[in-house]
Amino acid sequence: MCKGLGGIVSPFNNNFGFSMKTTADYDEKMLYPEELEFLSLKAVQKRRSEFCIGRSAAHSALSKIDINKFPILKGANNEPIWPPGIVGAISHSGEIALAAVARKENAAGIGLDVEMVDETVSMDIIKLICTIREAEWVVARKEQSLERLLMVFSAKESAFKAFFPLMNEYISYLEFELIWHEATRQFEGRLLTNIRAGYGEGYTFEVGCKKFAQYVYTFMSLPPV
Repeated sequence: MCKGLGGIVSPFNNNFGFSMKTTADYDEKMLYPEELEFLSLKAVQKRRSEFCIGRSAAHSALSKIDINKFPILKGANNEPIWPPGIVGAISHSGEIALAAVARKENAAGIGLDVEMVDETVSMDIIKLICTIREAEWVVARKEQSLERLLMVFSAKESAFKAFFPLMNEYISYLEFELIWHEATRQFEGRLLTNIRAGYGEGYTFEVGCKKFAQYVYTFMSLPPV
């Protein structure tokens, strides 16, 4: 089913480990016994496949920064628990999963998200995830409004994954604002509130956004503390 899909080139520098897996790579034998414990016997096949290829992508990404044979368990917020001194992110949608990791000496946090463009996106969520300024950008071009909403949603997913290790909790979609720059295919992000020391109101960051086949994916990293 994924034949000919190809792959995504890492959007990060060489200090980061990055990997993409597809449903064609699905094999529960790739999982460690500790990881399998998080899969309910009642889990539907789609859920099993997503979890499996996501963990497989994470294992592959870790191997690229010379970390091997480390099971990726789940935390209290369902976040992946990385090896000590490592930050990372996993995302899956449709037939693919992406993972990126780095040592904390190279990044304080990593954001990564992938969304399938042809999945149903409802404009009803605009008030839940967009500031007034973001919403104005989303609807400025009616023919692109759903794709733009998906871009904002994905970028915000990436951002709160990146900030998570700094707080051990997810920030709200409305605690930061994104401004799109077409020339660089990046969102400029700005915190609208103080989340912790060193990351106060007005702190800025960048979220890249690219297309791949029928997917949109976003990515970012925070400078090491």
